[in-house]
Amino acid sequence: MTSPLKKIPVARVARGMYVHKICGNWLDHPFWRGSFLVEDDTTLATLRAMGNLEVWIDTVKGLDLTQPVARAASPAAPAPPPVPPKPEPPRTAFGNDIARAEELRDRAKAAAKALFQDARMGRALRMESAASIVDEVDDAIARNPAAMLSVLRLKNKDDYTYLHSVAVAALMMALGRRLGYAGSELKELGLAGLLHDIGKVGVPDAVLNKPGRLSPLEMTSVRQHPQIGWDILRREAAAGPVALDVCLHHHEKTDGSGYPERLAGDTISRAARMGAICDVYDAITSDRPYKRGWEPAEAIRRMAEWQDGHFDREIFHAFVKLIGIYPTGTLVRLSSERLAVVLAQGEGSSLNPTVRLVCRLPDGEPLEPTQLELAESDDRITGIEDPASWGLHIPRLLRE
Repeated sequence: MTSPLKKIPVARVARGMYVHKICGNWLDHPFWRGSFLVEDDTTLATLRAMGNLEVWIDTVKGLDLTQPVARAASPAAPAPPPVPPKPEPPRTAFGNDIARAEELRDRAKAAAKALFQDARMGRALRMESAASIVDEVDDAIARNPAAMLSVLRLKNKDDYTYLHSVAVAALMMALGRRLGYAGSELKELGLAGLLHDIGKVGVPDAVLNKPGRLSPLEMTSVRQHPQIGWDILRREAAAGPVALDVCLHHHEKTDGSGYPERLAGDTISRAARMGAICDVYDAITSDRPYKRGWEPAEAIRRMAEWQDGHFDREIFHAFVKLIGIYPTGTLVRLSSERLAVVLAQGEGSSLNPTVRLVCRLPDGEPLEPTQLELAESDDRITGIEDPASWGLHIPRLLRE
């Protein structure tokens, strides 16, 4: 039986052929994946620019030398008129949004895990799957940002690697909406958040999951992940320049003390400055092998202390308005001696969110789960409570 594989020079490759393997060292060519269908002129031009290299084509999966090939594309036609943005989905009951967000979280985690596995194995990243998840998360943020963000915050240390990427994607899009981004620019921010830590596939798990302080050598290893990620993403045309930028620069600080390039101030792009805030917030509110996550309100307080030198002040203030002084899922004590869980941020002051009553103090007598707008009430928040001290399960309270 004749083999379907043929070795040909790159000069004879045409659109419609399936490249099974590129001869030579994989470091000598710009393709991250080893096999692929030549579907467009950009891929064809990149192949032909490789000079005298040869490739193996698979004549079962694509065209043979003797088959007619697609004609080269004519000069670029005018771009079609922009498609009007989809209308934002209507808001639903908060509990329904939480349930939907939980389902999406599980699908998104699986998609993020697949992306990391692709990168670890040197395969092409499943960018269509990534774009689809970004679209779904964007719809969820449009419907009810508080529901989506609260669900993604509640993760355990075993979920961290993948859900951190999903959470940063959601935070980037929610923050982007507050800052006036829309349409494709918003999706680019989400994709950048989803891919920002892809370079951690190049850091040993023993270092990433170490329960104690890292040695100087281990810290150097961790600090290589932005460059590793950039090297992966530059081979993926669908990743785009925003994802590349945020991947490389989300650990830069405004005072120039960050890494890997020690950029400062406005030399750090706006998207990367947004990424830095979203990345830090989700990291410090998540349980990690070496520490428990801080409560969101404590995280916001600490980040406010660090903002001079670490973060862009204007973007950080927009982030605080998004998350709130009392973020969704915070258990609060009211002046009426009742406990309530924060559902969403109020339209006015960050000190007056929308809450749902939980129980009466001091005996913990359950109350009807009535929703209360503190901005329209004489009641006010007097403190934050630990749900574990009262035997309360925040995800269950939010789902009601």
